Amino acid sequence: MKIGIVGPGAIGTFLTGILGKENKVQLLGRRNLRINEIEIFGKTELKTNVNYTDSVESLSDKELIVICTKSFDTADALESISDHLSSDAMVLSLQNGLMNEEIISDFVGEERTIGGITSHGVTYIEEGKVRHAGKGDTVIGAYPKGISKKVEKVCNVFNDADLNTTLSENILKEIWRKAVINSGINPITALLKVKNGVLLEDEYLTGLMEDTVLESAEVARNYVDLDKKKVLKETKEVAERTSDNLSSMLQDIKNEKRTEVEQINGAIIEKSTKEDSITVNKALYRLVKGLQNRYL
Repeated sequence: MKIGIVGPGAIGTFLTGILGKENKVQLLGRRNLRINEIEIFGKTELKTNVNYTDSVESLSDKELIVICTKSFDTADALESISDHLSSDAMVLSLQNGLMNEEIISDFVGEERTIGGITSHGVTYIEEGKVRHAGKGDTVIGAYPKGISKKVEKVCNVFNDADLNTTLSENILKEIWRKAVINSGINPITALLKVKNGVLLEDEYLTGLMEDTVLESAEVARNYVDLDKKKVLKETKEVAERTSDNLSSMLQDIKNEKRTEVEQINGAIIEKSTKEDSITVNKALYRLVKGLQNRYL
């Protein structure tokens, strides 16, 4: 399959290397970077040449576009590439946070939008080089609901590349589930500058993570059918599976970049109702924003 991956960050670099083994993959970024090779180490060991460009015209013959930018860049990315895509190209979001698929569908239509989540733990080292800290699963589905033959084809392509991928008939629920999990892991690790596994080693941090997840899950239940106890269990499993990983929000803080707290905890706050208690999310959101504002 001819694939365009937008965003040369951690997950974009990782997917370019993995999918590039069996497919023709083009990595697109906003700047003219000197990325000639991709190196993945850790849970996956891979070194391969890469076709990198900053030219949006290169996407015109691609069957699948995978959006891997930060969620606050989704609209800008789609505005820049949408006029250069084939009329039947599918667009898949593998990003953090809420609203990405809605933004994508505004540009290309729901019939060409694929929602997705992935729990692979990937740490960005430098241009073209990433550390695969924790293996995870990928789930995709037609947005906002359903499965199509084109989505099934994408799923098969991912599985053929050894990316364990399943189909969901309700991808919106999966997106909310990941946002709830991230709301409990990312801001706490970013604020304390600790690896994911530390949240399970200290009873106070575990308690804070639990409070955040349960609060976020209550908001999510306004939109999807989410089991609070189940998503709490899954959050702990993710923290354990990626125990040696630095969350994406922590990586942004360490590199003094803008975080996605607006699209994770901030979006959960925005989606809450007057009946929802969101005091923990508000505290974490304000702390991360305050820390971020010290260097931006």
